[in-house]
Amino acid sequence: MNQRRAVPVFQLSLPTWSKLILIRKNCSGYTLVEVITALTITTLIGAGALAMMVSSLRCFDNASVKSFTDSDAVIAMQRIVNDVREAKSVSILDGGSRLRVIFPQVTSDGYYDRHHWDATNQVNYYLSDSTGDLGRTGNWLWRCKINKSPEIVKRNVVSIDFEQDTARSIKITLTAENKAASGPKRTDLTQRVVYLRNY
Repeated sequence: MNQRRAVPVFQLSLPTWSKLILIRKNCSGYTLVEVITALTITTLIGAGALAMMVSSLRCFDNASVKSFTDSDAVIAMQRIVNDVREAKSVSILDGGSRLRVIFPQVTSDGYYDRHHWDATNQVNYYLSDSTGDLGRTGNWLWRCKINKSPEIVKRNVVSIDFEQDTARSIKITLTAENKAASGPKRTDLTQRVVYLRNY
């Protein structure tokens, strides 16, 4: 039998040394260039994802604030329209910034008497501050019955204008505004004809 003996490393021939070097080069590991390239790609992907997330959040904020503003304007307008449709008469006061709605008398059967108005059943709509006092400036829309405490209709109504359209209708223009991260969002709403059914 032919047995091989171990040869010390310093006695290996040249082709054996080159094999050892090739084996050493094939060991797993990352070079500095590979690490920097991977970090650069990861940073670019992360920055892109962060930009998309920030953009999505900004779009969501804008859309939700605009939706709330639209809702505020519609609710405020609908409340006024409902009262005006039931009115016997209306009076536009303070240069169009205040509306007085006068309702007809109610009979003992619970029906409206279309020929007589009720002096004790009147409602005023106006803008004021959080106190609800007449004559103050603010963005709170108030509904106040005669001899009763005012009630808030909606907040964030920055302007309201009442104008006589015809003998049987009025024109209401209302602007609501809410603040978003990208700036204020406004909704302008106009109800051109509100018929006074009991007029």
